[in-house]
Amino acid sequence: MAQVFTSFKGDLKLLLQYTQLFPLCFAVFVSMLGFGLVMPLLPIYARSFGATGIQLGFLTASFAITRAITTYPGGWFADKMGRKKPIVMGLLMYSVVMALYGFTEDVNQLIFLRALQGVASGIVWPIISTMVVDMVNPKDRSKALGFYEMMWFLGMIIGPGLGGILADAFTVAVPFFVCGALAFLSMLLVALTVQETATIIKEEKSSAISRTASSEDSVKGMKKWTLYPIVFLGLCITRFIIAFSNSLIQPVLSVYANEVLGIPTAEVGILFTARGIIMLFATLPMGTVADSVGRKSTLILGKVVNALATFLIIFSGGFWPLLFLMMLRGFGRAAINPSLTAIFSNVASVSKRGRAMGIFNAFQNVGLVVGSSIGGFLYEMSSSETPFIACFIVALVGVIVVLFTVSEPKDSRL
Repeated sequence: MAQVFTSFKGDLKLLLQYTQLFPLCFAVFVSMLGFGLVMPLLPIYARSFGATGIQLGFLTASFAITRAITTYPGGWFADKMGRKKPIVMGLLMYSVVMALYGFTEDVNQLIFLRALQGVASGIVWPIISTMVVDMVNPKDRSKALGFYEMMWFLGMIIGPGLGGILADAFTVAVPFFVCGALAFLSMLLVALTVQETATIIKEEKSSAISRTASSEDSVKGMKKWTLYPIVFLGLCITRFIIAFSNSLIQPVLSVYANEVLGIPTAEVGILFTARGIIMLFATLPMGTVADSVGRKSTLILGKVVNALATFLIIFSGGFWPLLFLMMLRGFGRAAINPSLTAIFSNVASVSKRGRAMGIFNAFQNVGLVVGSSIGGFLYEMSSSETPFIACFIVALVGVIVVLFTVSEPKDSRL
């Protein structure tokens, strides 16, 4: 335990040298605090308007469709005009949309606002992760992305529990107003404290272009994005599978806990908070493990743990077993995210990193669209357990894809 704590302190000390990383990640924390307030409540909120399982799937799918459409244009804009402007605009849009949730009167309005939220998400989150990668040396990317994920999950820890308390004390609409205010605060933090990183990319472009210009003239397709096209494609497919499998249960997990297992709304929030706590404390150490022993191995470990925990949910039967499984899912995600993004950032060309991240996240969004639509349909038309079984099977397919297509490039400074 002492060794883990010492390593954790060392990682934080190392990251302190990147002074712009902390205000950016703090803005992420504030935004995710607001996001966490409402996400476990959104399916329950939709149910209060009479939403069916299929409509719950559409609620997630509408978000993913619009996010998929906007990720690449957002990445292009970030590469051409800078990272900061689209982040500020996207967070401002977030704040307005989240506040409007509190005024909705039917499911169709919720779906429309969820689609607008997807536009904001497609602009903001791929560019923020690109900005984090811009700020640090390649050897520290997993640690930096781990810290970014840690601040993300810290907001998600506090948010769901607080959202459940606010919903019980007032109405389900109140957490959405609070979320809008926090998103606006996050926008101000980025606008006033974070410096543009695109100038760093311009300084680094010359070496990247010199290595890739000749190949861009003669090689079409993915080779204009990367020197490792098979790995690039494998990572994109992996991103799709992760999103597809998780979104099979995302629209119905809180409803399953609330309606099938009889867990009260406030305790549903605690389940997501517990998952976030594990993510918080595991993400930075798992980023360190990934940098030390291998990102591919860490990625596979996370995917296997996540798959098994998801399958066992159908046998949980109540709050405490489900709490343990949600914590296991948190550990799995803590192992997956920094490893996957770090491998991809090393594979993508520096001069096109924003657009490459847009493509990477577009695969995720397509997975969300397909998975959430199918998950809601399975929950409504088959049985409440079917989405969890399907998630497990698809996740195992994802492990096979990683094993046979993904490798870590020797030139981590591409």
